[in-house]
Amino acid sequence: MNMTFRNDALRDQRAKMLAAAPDWRASDARVNPRVAIGSIIAMWLLYFLITTGLGLLTGVPEQWPSAARRGLVVVAGILCTFVLYQLLQRAQPQSFGARLAAALGAAVPLVIVYASVNLLVFYYWFPVSEAAKIIEEMQAKYPGAWETVLILDSSIRWYFFFAVWAALYVAFGYASEMQAVERRANHFRLEAKNAQLRALHYQVNPHFLFNTLNSLSALVMRGSKSEAETMIMNLSSFLRSSLAIDPEQLVSLDEEIALQRLYLDIEQTRFPDRLQVEVTMPDELKNACVPVLILQPIIENAIKYGVAPTKGKIAIRLHASAEYGLLVLRIDNDIDANAPAPASGTGLGLGNVRERLLTRYGPTAGCEWGPSDEGGFVVSLWLPLARETCP
Repeated sequence: MNMTFRNDALRDQRAKMLAAAPDWRASDARVNPRVAIGSIIAMWLLYFLITTGLGLLTGVPEQWPSAARRGLVVVAGILCTFVLYQLLQRAQPQSFGARLAAALGAAVPLVIVYASVNLLVFYYWFPVSEAAKIIEEMQAKYPGAWETVLILDSSIRWYFFFAVWAALYVAFGYASEMQAVERRANHFRLEAKNAQLRALHYQVNPHFLFNTLNSLSALVMRGSKSEAETMIMNLSSFLRSSLAIDPEQLVSLDEEIALQRLYLDIEQTRFPDRLQVEVTMPDELKNACVPVLILQPIIENAIKYGVAPTKGKIAIRLHASAEYGLLVLRIDNDIDANAPAPASGTGLGLGNVRERLLTRYGPTAGCEWGPSDEGGFVVSLWLPLARETCP
């Protein structure tokens, strides 16, 4: 059942992600506006500083007037790149290659606009000293089309600049999308894990009710009316307490043992002179966190296979200790060698305990069971020790 449930949960997780993909992929791939605008300004400012600095270091004439013209061109470059950013933000194909192709294609018309502004600033509005000479040479070489040639030449040289930023934007968007996908996958994994914990928890109640109703039936068959009534009242109290608890909840060890005492009150009605319970728990471990009702199947098995078949007194002992950062719980019970052996169980109870621990804590937790050195039966479980307020 557990493996089937896990497969179903993972299949549901994948189905949810695929169904929602068209809606969230585009939004996930959008880069934070502050990052995008900041990268635009930083790129053009770096270009301005490097170009101006190199001009000053190499002694190019008219550097300060050229720096002012270059400032106007940089403003135009910022505006053109911002328009490119707006276009890319609105067009988000699904695959990375399609996004990159769209980005590189959208840069073409904008780099032509930028090259045109560059021509106007340096050759028409605020011409440099060599502008007239360059225009004369271009008119002689390309009569009637020199402006187009200059714009195309400038566009080819500047396209790389725009393409680098466009590719950077797509890379940022892809990284953002992958982070969002990972967060979403973690969320679905957590949902599947919590659903599995709930399913494992809900296995406990039918298992417990089956055993308890068998006990109640035995009392009724014996005609023990008062004991049956007492057991029904104790069962009501236990169910009221256990069903009100969130299956994913952690409780203190002290609270968990208090819940088990409610169940033991039920069985005490059935075995008033045969059931003896001993709890050894250091005060510093009373607030250690454990999954709720994690001890329930263990206590049930101890009563079913230890107490029920015998005629004499049987002790169930619970010992809590802290070892190497782990909370270790040992539950052992006596077994009467002369009592008839009960029918073997299904393994649901102890398997449930182990599965719950592994699902919640992973390999740092576990559960083992088997015959004890004293001739009884012992169950040991361990989990990370946490003494904080249990959620």
